Amino acid sequence: MVSNTESVAQDQLSCRNCGLILQGQYCHDCGQKHFDGRLNTTAMVTQLFEALTESNSTIWQTLRKLIRNPGKVALQYIDGGRAQYLNPIRFLLVCFTIYFALMVITGAQVEIANRVTLFTSDDIVGVNTQLFLDYLKRVVAFQMDVIIFFTIPILALIVRWQYFRAHRNYAETFSFICFVFGLGYLLASILVPFQALLDMNSAYPKNIITGCLFVYGAKTFFEMSWPMSIFAGAVTAMAYFITMPIVSTIIAVIEIYIDTWL
Repeated sequence: MVSNTESVAQDQLSCRNCGLILQGQYCHDCGQKHFDGRLNTTAMVTQLFEALTESNSTIWQTLRKLIRNPGKVALQYIDGGRAQYLNPIRFLLVCFTIYFALMVITGAQVEIANRVTLFTSDDIVGVNTQLFLDYLKRVVAFQMDVIIFFTIPILALIVRWQYFRAHRNYAETFSFICFVFGLGYLLASILVPFQALLDMNSAYPKNIITGCLFVYGAKTFFEMSWPMSIFAGAVTAMAYFITMPIVSTIIAVIEIYIDTWL
């Protein structure tokens, strides 16, 4: 009969994620690090601190190399070197969440949404038009996550066909777009509190930063010259600023239909 002490020893020698026998501190199959005892607050804080301070951690590897050249990171990722980088979709979602949370907390997003208007006189604006504008403002103010969720995949599709001669498929192009926009949102997040303090709330800094990152990264990712990369950035910016209002309008119309008829 196996004693409790022997059971604990056997459990400590096995990976708690996949059950294989450990041959070191990390599981050779799933890569999970072995920890003794139950999960507690100290262990969680320690893991977070290690993830943020280790110079070779996935987070810092991704950020450091993205700042150097987002196009090169995307190329390395699609060529198979993925363990050293964060997943591009996850990276985009995390960075966007940070940016949008700061925009909401500072009130910047609501202020920007209030600028979504075509007229100022109630005598000129009809009832239906005013209803649509009210819904559009609400969508921009509180559902930017939904807008981005649909806009970026559509933009990636446009970019993929725009630069088809580079022979990048949709998934590869989408990864590049996610890295670029994710870094753009993260860098713009640094400016949001200062914009709020100076009462200069605007999405222009984020758009300018993201545009510059796209031009810089596209030169490497799509193997273009600087003039072609700048031209590509301008065309992509036009596609982005056309796609986002269309997506916002569709979402507003759907909400009006749901609230009115359902």
